[in-house]
Amino acid sequence: MFSEKVSIIMRTKDVSNIIDQTLKALFSQSFKNFDLIIVDSDSSDDTLEKCLKYEHKLMVFTSSDYHPGKVLNSAINKCTTNVVVFLNSDCVMLLPNSLQILLNELEEEKTSAVFARQICRPEALSWVQRDYDVSFPNNTNPSWMHFSLPLAAIRKSVWKQIPFYTQAWASEDTKWAVDIKSQGHIVKYVKNSLVMHSHNYDFQQMSNRKYVEGEADAFIYNKKITLIRTLRNYIGSVYNDLIFHTKKLDFSGFFKSLVLRAVLHYSYLKGNIFGMKRKESNDLKQTYGNYQQG
Repeated sequence: MFSEKVSIIMRTKDVSNIIDQTLKALFSQSFKNFDLIIVDSDSSDDTLEKCLKYEHKLMVFTSSDYHPGKVLNSAINKCTTNVVVFLNSDCVMLLPNSLQILLNELEEEKTSAVFARQICRPEALSWVQRDYDVSFPNNTNPSWMHFSLPLAAIRKSVWKQIPFYTQAWASEDTKWAVDIKSQGHIVKYVKNSLVMHSHNYDFQQMSNRKYVEGEADAFIYNKKITLIRTLRNYIGSVYNDLIFHTKKLDFSGFFKSLVLRAVLHYSYLKGNIFGMKRKESNDLKQTYGNYQQG
């Protein structure tokens, strides 16, 4: 059973509505040998006041200086433990031993990173439920789901060799996992470590998110997405949505997903085109794409 001390990095920004649940679940865990580092990005609500109830160290970044890869690298560099855990501030552990179950998998010497199974919130929209069911099943995770940070843990020694990339805004977890796997490291999906985490993003938020994912994938996979490939992916998504919503008898949800998927695939295509242009021109500066935090 894993017992050594770990550092937990929790990034926050205006999460007063959920931070209490996240911290209560964390400090109720059976595994208690951890230091908590709160990494805040200009919270304007009482998020940090609520954090004061729990022992932690604080790092603060301005919104203008916030970049996921940069912030994570800076926070990890401050950690003094061999294992670093990531916990989203809106990610609630569902079992009293979710953290212990996750960390136990790092007992295997060749395993360099682990990530938990995410369960949707009760209020999750139907298309969100479908996406999470596919991404985090109760068995082996899909091959394209390399890593996910809402609840995850890594060996700091591996990060020292390959830090999180900063060339694009999104998918720093996927890029890192792909890179370390190419060096022979093992990343394990821990289906029995359960957390509650999901977002009901609106169309604009989802469009922004898919844009930066498309941009990031240009750097991760060095693969240009064509319009024909986009149409095929859209048809495949619609087909899977039809099956899912039919089982749920949610036909209005299916018709909404027709529009949603079109917007998302188009946004991803635009982001990928932008990312490939940046990569081909060797523009490796940090970029926000057209992403707006929200």
